[in-house]
Amino acid sequence: MGTGSLPGSGSREHVVCFYQDDADLAGNAAGHLRGALCDAGAAIVLATPAHRRLLREQLTASGVDIAASRASGAYLELDADDTLRQFMAGGTPDPARFDAAVASVIRAAAGAGRPVRAYGEMVARLWEAGLAGAAIELEAMWNDLGRAQAFSLLCGYPLDSVAGPAQSHALAQVCGLHASVLEPASPVHACAFPASPGSVTSARHFVTRTLREWRAQGPLADAALAVTELAANAVLHARSDFTVTLLATGDTVRIAVRDSAPLPPGQSSLPARPLHGLDAMAAMALRWGVEPLGAAGKLVWCELAR
Repeated sequence: MGTGSLPGSGSREHVVCFYQDDADLAGNAAGHLRGALCDAGAAIVLATPAHRRLLREQLTASGVDIAASRASGAYLELDADDTLRQFMAGGTPDPARFDAAVASVIRAAAGAGRPVRAYGEMVARLWEAGLAGAAIELEAMWNDLGRAQAFSLLCGYPLDSVAGPAQSHALAQVCGLHASVLEPASPVHACAFPASPGSVTSARHFVTRTLREWRAQGPLADAALAVTELAANAVLHARSDFTVTLLATGDTVRIAVRDSAPLPPGQSSLPARPLHGLDAMAAMALRWGVEPLGAAGKLVWCELAR
């Protein structure tokens, strides 16, 4: 798993796509959905009217009989905004309403043992409305559903809505809640790793290789030390698979590591004790912090001068 990989047939992967324009979106989303339809599965679209029409046109052009797929129940469409209104309460997604409005549709589609693939942009609609926190909560709900029900999901975000420096912190959380990231030459890369000691080395190589590709040689040594500490904490202390996200914003590089171990009750951060790894990371970083993600775990991040 990692940057650039779409979910395979029958997988449980949760992938995010940052797209530059509708053509970029159509290529990724239609290819994802077509994989289900060609495998006797079900494809579910939760999108705006314009994007639903675009995907129908793209799939038809690739040889899919949309009318027949609809008639058989293999191709389902839901309006993103209408569906959001069914489960949003007070500016946040309600889990019980989400189950009734969305999870029930996924379960019904998979009921005959069919592989299910979905494309959704409800999270992007929340983000564009200034509700980044609600979008992150919804991404976590999708992950909870994925643990209970086998299906693969591609989420789409317009790149220009998430690319600003002010968005980088929330964007790291979004990337951390996905197994992989699809992006068109954008300054964000993410990769998921299993909970094994060898993953610490793999994460360090991922970070240093990516920074060299970005020609961000300045923070190379500090970034290698930082990700080594954060990845080791995920493996040794959280005993968890983890996702590393790299974001380049202006004069900084942000490294974020998300694991699935929640913070203890009442605790909102991690102690950076003298002579320990987090203390060394804190000393080299411009800023660092911890974001609780509820039952989905936590995200630990640091920013380094580029």
